Amino acid sequence: MTDTWIIAQLLAQSCCFFLLLMVLKTVSSIIRKWNISSNDETQINLERRTFLVGAVLELVLLFQSFSLIAFLITINEHIPSLLRGAMCATGALEANQYGYPLLYFKIGSLFVYSSFLFLHFLDRKEPTYPLTPQKYYLVFPAFFCVSTELILMCLYFWNINPDLIATCCSVSFFSQEIDATNFLSSSTFINEGVFIWVLTGGVLGIYLIFNLISKRVKESLFSAFLFFIVGVFYIILSVYVLKFFFVKYIYGLPSHLCLFDIFFQKYNYIGYFIFFNLFFIALFLINQLIFSLVKSKLKTDYSTFWKNYQKITLLFLVLSWVVPCLYYFSWEGSL
Repeated sequence: MTDTWIIAQLLAQSCCFFLLLMVLKTVSSIIRKWNISSNDETQINLERRTFLVGAVLELVLLFQSFSLIAFLITINEHIPSLLRGAMCATGALEANQYGYPLLYFKIGSLFVYSSFLFLHFLDRKEPTYPLTPQKYYLVFPAFFCVSTELILMCLYFWNINPDLIATCCSVSFFSQEIDATNFLSSSTFINEGVFIWVLTGGVLGIYLIFNLISKRVKESLFSAFLFFIVGVFYIILSVYVLKFFFVKYIYGLPSHLCLFDIFFQKYNYIGYFIFFNLFFIALFLINQLIFSLVKSKLKTDYSTFWKNYQKITLLFLVLSWVVPCLYYFSWEGSL
């Protein structure tokens, strides 16, 4: 707990916690008293406060996005240098029982934060602020996420014992397939996984291309929901085939299935690029579903916005498929 990396992250997380705590009272007032058709003093004061609250929430929630990157660097490059036997984030996260829950929670929390930021973006485009005060309901789960992250970070960093020998790549190296019933923790179904991964990626690509070439953007709730389901399967399978198939060609080793090493410099930080593509696709899936739910309240024409958004998403979808495949097709050795 005396390490500067750890202190800096705990201090930053604490600042986010207190900033959100300070605006909760104002957020509660906005939810209870907001009336856009009124011109009384209370409404005018609330409208003024929304600018400050929105700025604070944007700052805090955007910082939480960068916080995940800082945490990945810490557990993948800094903490392993302090633990005997740890070579990457696997050993650091295995140091106690709070490592993996903290990582998964930080990833999941980003989608809560991004949902508010997207609603806030749409609301500011409208002159009547139709998504206020509904969007502020997300501040409470966001505050819960920030609070829980702070608690988990304290528990994780406090319970790291540098005197214990970490089990790092011993959990990711094996000479034969493991007989596991869990699909995502075993390579038993890797051939089926690769096939469905290609299939779902193709469906997503065709959907995006069809929307781009069509004269009218299709934004129905049903199609958005189906697209969301297929996209979730694609992202899950992307992680699955990356771990049990493509990392072999990135590392050049048949039995090293650790996902954290691809974030190292010697592998050109390719892990950040691959997972950023998947994260952007996930954001698009959530934002499209949210837009389908609230579009009846919006008056602005978002056709151009969605066309451009879909072009960028299509690019990241292609990259998320092409980049791992390039390692496979360009491999000249033997496994």
